[in-house]
Amino acid sequence: EIDGHDVLGAPARVRSVLGYMPDFCGVYEDMRVREYLSFFAAAYGLDYGRRTRTIADVLALTDMESRRHDLIKGLSRGMQQRVSLARVLVNDPELLLLDEPANGLDPRARIELMEILKELRRMGKTIFISSHILSELAELCDAVTIIDRGKVKYTGTMKGLLLTSDEHPAFRLTV
Repeated sequence: EIDGHDVLGAPARVRSVLGYMPDFCGVYEDMRVREYLSFFAAAYGLDYGRRTRTIADVLALTDMESRRHDLIKGLSRGMQQRVSLARVLVNDPELLLLDEPANGLDPRARIELMEILKELRRMGKTIFISSHILSELAELCDAVTIIDRGKVKYTGTMKGLLLTSDEHPAFRLTV
Protein backbone atom coordinates (compact mmCIF):
# COMPACT_ATOMS: atom_id res chain seq x y z
CA GLU A 1 0.00 0.00 0.00
CA ILE A 2 1.31 3.48 -0.92
CA ASP A 3 -0.38 6.59 0.46
CA GLY A 4 -3.54 4.59 1.10
CA HIS A 5 -3.60 3.21 -2.47
CA ASP A 6 -3.41 -0.48 -3.29
CA VAL A 7 -0.15 -1.05 -5.19
CA LEU A 8 -1.76 -3.34 -7.76
CA GLY A 9 -4.72 -1.00 -8.23
CA ALA A 10 -2.68 2.19 -8.63
CA PRO A 11 0.34 1.47 -10.87
CA ALA A 12 0.66 5.12 -11.93
CA ARG A 13 0.93 6.19 -8.28
CA VAL A 14 3.58 3.51 -7.66
CA ARG A 15 5.63 4.70 -10.65
CA SER A 16 5.41 8.28 -9.39
CA VAL A 17 7.01 7.46 -6.03
CA LEU A 18 9.43 4.73 -7.08
CA GLY A 19 12.80 4.97 -8.80
CA TYR A 20 14.60 1.80 -9.95
CA MET A 21 18.21 1.55 -11.07
CA PRO A 22 19.30 -1.88 -12.33
CA ASP A 23 22.82 -3.20 -11.79
CA PHE A 24 23.65 -2.74 -15.46
CA CYS A 25 22.29 0.44 -16.92
CA GLY A 26 20.89 -0.09 -20.38
CA VAL A 27 21.41 3.53 -21.35
CA TYR A 28 20.85 4.81 -24.88
CA GLU A 29 24.51 5.27 -25.75
CA ASP A 30 23.93 7.39 -28.87
CA MET A 31 22.13 10.08 -26.88
CA ARG A 32 23.68 13.00 -25.10
CA VAL A 33 23.29 13.07 -21.32
CA ARG A 34 20.79 15.94 -21.35
CA GLU A 35 18.75 14.37 -24.17
CA TYR A 36 18.58 11.10 -22.27
CA LEU A 37 17.34 12.77 -19.10
CA SER A 38 14.90 14.92 -21.04
CA PHE A 39 13.48 11.84 -22.75
CA PHE A 40 12.72 10.17 -19.41
CA ALA A 41 11.46 13.36 -17.78
CA ALA A 42 9.01 13.75 -20.69
CA ALA A 43 7.94 10.12 -20.24
CA TYR A 44 7.07 11.00 -16.62
CA GLY A 45 4.93 13.85 -17.92
CA LEU A 46 7.08 16.81 -16.88
CA ASP A 47 6.36 19.90 -18.97
CA TYR A 48 9.29 21.65 -20.69
CA GLY A 49 9.90 24.26 -17.96
CA ARG A 50 9.80 21.77 -15.11
CA ARG A 51 11.83 19.28 -17.14
CA THR A 52 14.58 21.86 -17.70
CA ARG A 53 14.75 22.75 -13.99
CA THR A 54 14.65 19.12 -12.91
CA ILE A 55 17.43 18.10 -15.29
CA ALA A 56 19.60 20.95 -14.03
CA ASP A 57 18.94 19.83 -10.45
CA VAL A 58 19.72 16.14 -11.00
CA LEU A 59 22.84 16.98 -13.01
CA ALA A 60 24.03 19.18 -10.14
CA LEU A 61 23.23 16.51 -7.56
CA THR A 62 25.12 13.83 -9.48
CA ASP A 63 27.96 16.23 -10.37
CA MET A 64 27.36 15.73 -14.10
CA GLU A 65 26.67 19.34 -15.15
CA SER A 66 29.88 19.58 -17.16
CA ARG A 67 28.98 16.34 -19.00
CA ARG A 68 25.42 17.30 -20.03
CA HIS A 69 26.38 17.60 -23.74
CA ASP A 70 28.54 14.46 -23.83
CA LEU A 71 27.49 11.32 -25.66
CA ILE A 72 26.73 8.58 -23.19
CA LYS A 73 28.88 6.06 -25.06
CA GLY A 74 31.92 8.25 -24.40
CA LEU A 75 31.47 8.17 -20.64
CA SER A 76 33.22 5.84 -18.22
CA ARG A 77 31.24 3.17 -16.38
CA GLY A 78 31.13 5.38 -13.27
CA MET A 79 29.82 8.34 -15.24
CA GLN A 80 27.19 6.14 -16.88
CA GLN A 81 26.12 4.99 -13.40
CA ARG A 82 25.70 8.64 -12.43
CA VAL A 83 23.59 9.28 -15.53
CA SER A 84 21.46 6.27 -14.65
CA LEU A 85 21.02 7.58 -11.11
CA ALA A 86 20.12 11.02 -12.48
CA ARG A 87 17.50 9.30 -14.68
CA VAL A 88 16.03 7.60 -11.61
CA LEU A 89 15.73 10.99 -9.91
CA VAL A 90 13.94 12.96 -12.67
CA ASN A 91 10.51 12.14 -11.26
CA ASP A 92 11.65 12.94 -7.68
CA PRO A 93 10.74 9.51 -6.26
CA GLU A 94 10.34 8.96 -2.54
CA LEU A 95 11.70 5.41 -2.70
CA LEU A 96 14.82 4.36 -4.61
CA LEU A 97 15.56 0.72 -5.44
CA LEU A 98 19.21 0.36 -6.43
CA ASP A 99 20.55 -3.00 -7.58
CA GLU A 100 24.34 -3.22 -7.08
CA PRO A 101 24.86 0.50 -7.77
CA ALA A 102 28.65 0.29 -7.23
CA ASN A 103 29.14 -2.83 -9.34
CA GLY A 104 32.06 -2.44 -11.74
CA LEU A 105 33.09 0.98 -10.46
CA ASP A 106 36.65 1.95 -9.64
CA PRO A 107 37.39 2.92 -6.00
CA ARG A 108 37.07 6.67 -6.61
CA ALA A 109 33.74 6.28 -8.44
CA ARG A 110 32.45 4.10 -5.57
CA ILE A 111 33.31 6.78 -3.02
CA GLU A 112 31.66 9.48 -5.14
CA LEU A 113 28.54 7.35 -5.58
CA MET A 114 28.32 6.79 -1.82
CA GLU A 115 28.54 10.57 -1.26
CA ILE A 116 25.63 11.09 -3.68
CA LEU A 117 23.61 8.42 -1.86
CA LYS A 118 24.34 10.07 1.49
CA GLU A 119 23.06 13.37 0.09
CA LEU A 120 19.88 11.65 -1.15
CA ARG A 121 19.44 10.20 2.32
CA ARG A 122 19.82 13.68 3.85
CA MET A 123 17.14 14.84 1.42
CA GLY A 124 14.74 12.33 2.98
CA LYS A 125 14.79 9.65 0.29
CA THR A 126 14.25 6.04 1.31
CA ILE A 127 16.88 3.92 -0.41
CA PHE A 128 16.88 0.13 -0.75
CA ILE A 129 20.23 -1.17 -1.98
CA SER A 130 20.94 -4.69 -3.10
CA SER A 131 24.67 -5.25 -2.63
CA HIS A 132 27.22 -7.82 -1.61
CA ILE A 133 29.71 -5.15 -0.47
CA LEU A 134 28.66 -4.60 3.14
CA SER A 135 31.74 -2.60 4.11
CA GLU A 136 30.83 0.18 1.67
CA LEU A 137 27.28 0.39 2.94
CA ALA A 138 28.10 0.33 6.65
CA GLU A 139 28.04 4.10 7.16
CA LEU A 140 25.15 4.65 4.76
CA CYS A 141 22.59 2.14 6.02
CA ASP A 142 20.25 2.47 8.97
CA ALA A 143 19.23 -1.17 8.67
CA VAL A 144 20.35 -4.25 6.77
CA THR A 145 18.81 -7.53 5.81
CA ILE A 146 21.02 -10.45 4.89
CA ILE A 147 19.39 -12.97 2.56
CA ASP A 148 21.11 -16.26 1.79
CA ARG A 149 19.55 -18.63 -0.73
CA GLY A 150 16.17 -16.96 -0.35
CA LYS A 151 16.11 -17.07 3.45
CA VAL A 152 16.49 -14.06 5.72
CA LYS A 153 19.52 -14.64 7.92
CA TYR A 154 19.58 -11.28 9.69
CA THR A 155 17.54 -8.08 9.88
CA GLY A 156 18.61 -5.15 12.01
CA THR A 157 21.32 -2.55 12.33
CA MET A 158 24.76 -2.86 10.79
CA LYS A 159 26.25 -2.55 14.28
CA GLY A 160 24.05 -5.38 15.49
CA LEU A 161 25.14 -7.52 12.56
CA LEU A 162 28.78 -6.97 13.38
CA LEU A 163 28.20 -7.76 17.06
CA THR A 164 26.05 -10.87 16.62
CA SER A 165 27.53 -12.56 13.59
CA ASP A 166 28.71 -15.98 14.66
CA GLU A 167 29.28 -17.28 11.14
CA HIS A 168 32.64 -15.51 10.99
CA PRO A 169 33.50 -14.71 14.60
CA ALA A 170 35.96 -11.94 15.36
CA PHE A 171 38.54 -12.20 18.07
CA ARG A 172 40.54 -9.45 19.72
CA LEU A 173 44.02 -10.35 20.88
CA THR A 174 45.72 -8.12 23.38
CA VAL A 175 49.47 -8.60 23.72
